[in-house]
Amino acid sequence: MRNLIYQYWQGPMKSGVVSSTELMKAYADRIGAEYRFDHNITIAGKVVNVPIYYEPANPLVSDEFDVYDNVALVDIDVYPVDDLTDSMFDLLDGEDAGICTEPKQPYFRTIYNSGGINSQIDKKWAELCSRVWGIEYPTDELGRPEVFNTGVVVISKAGLQKMKNTWPKFQEYVNNMNNFPRFYRLFQDYFSAFIHLPGFNLKRLPNEWNCYMHKVGAHPDAKIGDNRPDNAKLVHVMFRTADDWPAAALHQITNKPVSEWRLPVNKNWPNDG
Repeated sequence: MRNLIYQYWQGPMKSGVVSSTELMKAYADRIGAEYRFDHNITIAGKVVNVPIYYEPANPLVSDEFDVYDNVALVDIDVYPVDDLTDSMFDLLDGEDAGICTEPKQPYFRTIYNSGGINSQIDKKWAELCSRVWGIEYPTDELGRPEVFNTGVVVISKAGLQKMKNTWPKFQEYVNNMNNFPRFYRLFQDYFSAFIHLPGFNLKRLPNEWNCYMHKVGAHPDAKIGDNRPDNAKLVHVMFRTADDWPAAALHQITNKPVSEWRLPVNKNWPNDG
């Protein structure tokens, strides 16, 4: 089996970016996978007018990735825990793709409105996806659209071909989202919509494979949302400016309880305020 972990970055090689690439490359080596990092290239951006947010989707448009049995798309702010040897490619068992949800996001989007992202807009977005493409988008027990996170995605060879041959083009999707806030026009929502097309075989991955760290709310004294279970595998450090942080700080955030973090305090660090 040829398996590939793919990462992409647009911009200067900051310390957090270097740390993620080094750690993901080492993880790929441990599980016998190949690793590819693309920096400042343009593939997906040639076919959509919001390119920087679609470049991580290069495997969906380039034939270079068709040789692999499975391809994992991993964001540049995702870090493996120490000495991880469980293979992300063992998660699929014949499915087209696997992805994690953000289980707390539907609730947060009912109480916060950041950049026009909220539960009511989510519902309108899901309704449009149903009307235009026949998608039955899943909701939680309160009828709120679920939120999927493309920070970690595993795609099979068959799934990749379905994406290339049956999913709408990026620009078609973007054009249909012109009346929505910009967030809804980007790759994560594109991907979240079309994994629910009829005939696409989706697997929900256990959340230890994309457990996210973030601030709850935008106010200065916002608390840290720590969504890492005890068996965390890949940690998604969703703090602004995290790509500027040194490897030692990111290692603490990935591997230690919040109470044990010993980080410098300034406006860019998550323990500020």
